[in-house]
Amino acid sequence: MKKNIGSKFAFYPTPVIVAGAFVDGKPDFTLVAHIGIVSHTRRLSV
Repeated sequence: MKKNIGSKFAFYPTPVIVAGAFVDGKPDFTLVAHIGIVSHTRRLSV
């Protein structure tokens, strides 16, 4: 079912990096991502 929600602020797909290391002889992995959105509104400094 499709529903038109209009124009909304939403996150978009972000590239993710799999970072891994050996800790005490066992592999350990984590996902690292960065969202580049700082603010919901656009303000100009005066």
